[in-house]
Amino acid sequence: MAATSVPAKLPIVLIIDDSRMVRASIARHVQSAYEVREAVDGEEGWSTLLAEPRVKVVISDLSMPKLDGYQLLERIRASKISRVRDIPVMMISGSEEETERKRASDLGATDFITKGIGTAEILARIDALTQLAQAKQELDATRVALAEQATTDPATQTFTIGYMVKQGSAMFSYARRHKIPIAVMRLGLDDFEVSRQRIGDPIADQILSAVAKLISSRLRREDCVARTGPAEFSIMSPSATADAADTFAQRLVAEIDAAKISWQGQSLKIRASIGACDSVAESVESFADLMVIALQRMLQAREAGGGRVVARGTNGPAIAPARAIPSIDDALAMLADGHAERLKPFVADLARRIYPLVRFCDEVFEDNVNTSAEIRVHRVIEKAKKLENEE
Repeated sequence: MAATSVPAKLPIVLIIDDSRMVRASIARHVQSAYEVREAVDGEEGWSTLLAEPRVKVVISDLSMPKLDGYQLLERIRASKISRVRDIPVMMISGSEEETERKRASDLGATDFITKGIGTAEILARIDALTQLAQAKQELDATRVALAEQATTDPATQTFTIGYMVKQGSAMFSYARRHKIPIAVMRLGLDDFEVSRQRIGDPIADQILSAVAKLISSRLRREDCVARTGPAEFSIMSPSATADAADTFAQRLVAEIDAAKISWQGQSLKIRASIGACDSVAESVESFADLMVIALQRMLQAREAGGGRVVARGTNGPAIAPARAIPSIDDALAMLADGHAERLKPFVADLARRIYPLVRFCDEVFEDNVNTSAEIRVHRVIEKAKKLENEE
């Protein structure tokens, strides 16, 4: 008995319009080549799109209840699901208003059709859009495959995260068999993305490259460093304990903090937070577990004020800053850069440093006791005196 073949399922066109007549009209045009799903408003259309992966094209009206076409477009293009985010969306326009089309186009509409369109034309447009979407998906898949095969990050010349995980997993197994430790550190540059917006991508990439070179120059031959985030590096150090990683990380944070970077005549300050752990001190089953613990501790260091190292769990010793008190010039530069929060741990020390200068200003202002400047100076003096007495 011959086996019967199961017919392939047709791709789906999702038609969203609050008019039953409009939906039926468009469905008649496309049902010879596509399966049709219908929705009466944007909310129902959105739910259908999420639930049905065979939807290849969305045809939507602009004016609808609950969620109109503009809002639906925004939601689709903002989706974290690539299938949804990249789907072709044809908007039904009852008029030829250019403002409507421009707004929809700016929000990500792929094409526009009028309610009186013919069968041949609408099918040709849908076919073209689905082929274009398929080509884009294939190109994206190729790019992902190439990226996964790459071993070196082009911007920093460090290893890629894929290479780090592959090598780390192999090293973890070896270390476990031979009962030797393997340490992992994750280094993140504090507030770097904020700085990137101010200084621009070219300068930010140069700084990242310089940090990568600094890290690489301090590593042993058997160590490995990879770029594992936009402003993050991970270091794998075979046969190193968390204590050794802690000592190394403290030096590294201090060196990054002391780096002199000039931009447009200003001094740029960069700082790093590092989380460290090792395979012996932690109850872990994989290299991925070490990466997660190191990340958690890096975030702990950042939440504690940044510019420091965390190499113990929550029951370990207190987290101490890994850098010296900033100079007055550095403190002023940090204020100018909008990083006042970073100065809070050093307020008492900075107040003591400037106390002689503030006192001198106070004496100069003595003949004019009503000036607002003097009132502020007096407040600083009183606070500095109080801090000094508390010592």
